[in-house]
Amino acid sequence: MKTSVWKIITKNTFTLFNLVNLILALMVFFVGSYKNMLFIGIAIANTLISIINELRAKKIVDKMRLVSEKNPVLIKNGKETEIKPEKVQINDELKLSLGDQVLFDSTVLTGTIEVNEAFITGEQENILKQPGDELISGSFIVAGSATVKVKNVGTDNFVNKLEQDAKVIKTADSKLFKLMNNIVKYISYILIPVGALLLWSRFRTEQDTTVAVTSTVAALINMIPEGLILLTSSALALSTVRLSRKKVLVQDLYSIETLARVDCICLDKTGTLTTGKMTVKDIVPADGVEKSTLKNALELILAHVKTDNATGEALGREFALGTKNRATDEIDVEVIPFSSDRKYSGIKIKNTEYDLGALKFISDNKAFQAAEKSLKGIYRVLAIVKKTDKKETLLGFVRLEDEIRKDAPEIINYFYDNNIDIKIISGDDLKNVTNIAGLVGVKNLNGIDLSTLKHPNYKKLVKEYGIFTRVTPNQKRELVGALKEQGNTVAMTGDGVNDILAMKEADCSIAIGDGSDAARRASKLVLLKSNFSAVPSIIDEGRQTINNLEHSATLFLAKTVYATILAVVFVLLPFSYPFSPIEMSLLNFVCIGFPAFVLALEKNTDRIKDRFTTNIIEYSFPIGFTVSIAMLALSIISEFNNFSHFELTTTSLFITFAIDLILIYWISKPLNKLRTGLLFAIIAIMTAAFGIPFIREFFEFTFLTKNGLIIIAAVIAASFGVFFLMRALMRLISKKLLNMV
Repeated sequence: MKTSVWKIITKNTFTLFNLVNLILALMVFFVGSYKNMLFIGIAIANTLISIINELRAKKIVDKMRLVSEKNPVLIKNGKETEIKPEKVQINDELKLSLGDQVLFDSTVLTGTIEVNEAFITGEQENILKQPGDELISGSFIVAGSATVKVKNVGTDNFVNKLEQDAKVIKTADSKLFKLMNNIVKYISYILIPVGALLLWSRFRTEQDTTVAVTSTVAALINMIPEGLILLTSSALALSTVRLSRKKVLVQDLYSIETLARVDCICLDKTGTLTTGKMTVKDIVPADGVEKSTLKNALELILAHVKTDNATGEALGREFALGTKNRATDEIDVEVIPFSSDRKYSGIKIKNTEYDLGALKFISDNKAFQAAEKSLKGIYRVLAIVKKTDKKETLLGFVRLEDEIRKDAPEIINYFYDNNIDIKIISGDDLKNVTNIAGLVGVKNLNGIDLSTLKHPNYKKLVKEYGIFTRVTPNQKRELVGALKEQGNTVAMTGDGVNDILAMKEADCSIAIGDGSDAARRASKLVLLKSNFSAVPSIIDEGRQTINNLEHSATLFLAKTVYATILAVVFVLLPFSYPFSPIEMSLLNFVCIGFPAFVLALEKNTDRIKDRFTTNIIEYSFPIGFTVSIAMLALSIISEFNNFSHFELTTTSLFITFAIDLILIYWISKPLNKLRTGLLFAIIAIMTAAFGIPFIREFFEFTFLTKNGLIIIAAVIAASFGVFFLMRALMRLISKKLLNMV
């Protein structure tokens, strides 16, 4: 679904975090401590960066959609021209073909087609539509072609009314999305009551109103991990931009993450193992049939049956598609259009029927099947059968050759190297698919023809078999569903209308650019150049984004942990709060924002290990508890040593900085040039902030006495011990929790 510019702006501007920041900024403003409002500038910058990143990604995605989406074909004065959907008007005549999605409520004028209305009605059966029948927007063409007259456009369309009436927003199926939402939800629950209690507590213990308000604001700002939300959306938006350079259209931002987590990928042979291009190898007449008789029958069928798929194109090139047999010009011909369920097409002339397609779906004659068996191999075999009221006659076969992708073995090997299981799901012949799968390196060549099973046990089948053939669209969906039920994160590739149901069922769907319009519209990712070799790049891109966010989230959530603990503790204790907003703005940039940004750029394509929760337990909590204990100890010490407010906040800042540095070092292991440089840069920035006079004054740092420096050194040394003790304890808790799960 396209996202408007206004929606992007409002979504990023009118957020709970921005509202909280605005309220806190007004509180500081009213007490006259203007420079402590620096955090609102950071919030504005965060919002602008997020908006700019999403708008940039939207611009690229919209341009790529123009390339990806097929425009309606307008028929006017006998001429066919493409037209943009928004320019279509009521009563316009449009041409619809196999694979097209019906964009407008229409009436069939000429032609016979079959449509699938599963997205609207939920019914999986294909419906035959003839002149005079109505077409519902949102359905798609699975067989034949027709000319239709447009009845409704815009919001009057059935599918648009349905969306407006439903008013249902489907949330992203994303672990990352759910984690961020839960963090926001739980912090929101405690932010207002804790803030109110803390403000009351500060007024009770502080003589200075300005100090009471600014310390309360500092506590609440720290509880909000707003940079984490920004970093997540920005990282995914930048991934979209990078993938666009590889001609990959990302239609769902979180699909990048989903594909990165995939551990099972379902491939159709066509467009993935093969290029989708086919050539006619030869035609093989049946015993007693002249080659010319077979060829004439083929030309007769192809003159009336219009097929827009690769098979039809190959046959059309070889047998002059469109040249009608003069003997049938004046005779009524009933067309049987090709469909994925039927797996054959044909024509009926009076009492004679000519069928072209998979033999087992045309005839159960064992002699015919024996003749076909000798031809099977790496070629796709189509049979031509003539039927009358009295008998069936096998006229012969057409052998077609798939063009195997040169990079297919490399891609298949990539999946296995990255522990991604492969399932081949195809509508073609078992022997043909198995041979091609073997040529490109698929390991599990144990295959089954689903058309031979009356009541398939899909859960059992997906455990045993790696190749499934003669699969109907509904069976493809059932197979994907069975894989998901076993705990797999499933990706499905497809290029035709027969793949759409399975693509909708899969966790992540990938459409081949040269495929049908309906398949592209139904997918989350589109390979515009039909370059299946881009899939490993998408997986690597997602892994880099998620792995780096795991590191960055640890930094943000460590701050949230200690800020929340301290906010609650200082409601109960009559001590001065140890931070000011302006100093925390500096600390947040140096120890969280800057390292998170640098780490997010690092190349990291390791398999995702879902360590968000583990990292929070093993790193964020230990650091959070360590800072909380250190600040509590410092507050007690400051009471006995009569620290001024500025001495307390300066001391607190440097102790917290030292503890945060432990965390940054720990999550940066093993160190490389980038990570080592990051550590030195962080130390240099903080040294400059304290050492340069005007910066020091701006951030309200004060020089510490010898006694103050000794206290800092002692608390930092003790904090190191507390951190390692807390980390050992948290690791033990983490292991027990994992064992319980």
